Amino acid sequence: MKSGLVLLLAGSVTAFAPAAVRQQQPQHATATTTSNTALNLNIDSLPGATKPLGQWDPLGLAELGSASTAAWFRAAELKHARVAMLAVTGYIVQAAGYHFPGMLSSEVSFESLSTMKPLDAWCAVPSLGK
Repeated sequence: MKSGLVLLLAGSVTAFAPAAVRQQQPQHATATTTSNTALNLNIDSLPGATKPLGQWDPLGLAELGSASTAAWFRAAELKHARVAMLAVTGYIVQAAGYHFPGMLSSEVSFESLSTMKPLDAWCAVPSLGK
């Protein structure tokens, strides 16, 4: 069963591999062909287009800089989205009353913060804890 699961996961990973691009060689070159993998970071080729909007870039950020700039913007968007998901999860967990054991500072315990509403608890955290 474990080997079947590993094979299933290994097959799904290949869906995210870059496509091979064949480069044309001059007429006088040898008959061997070479393949190269290339990533095209054009906004039209990036995943995430949804109907009816298509590629939505109201600030024109995809047109700034080079391909490395677009890759940096994409990585920053993913990183900040993950941080936002963790923040929402933390908000929900704290609102449900779950908390760490012990003290946050010499005056404030995690348990006392878990009895407050999330925004009130944030205001009660000492400034050095923020």
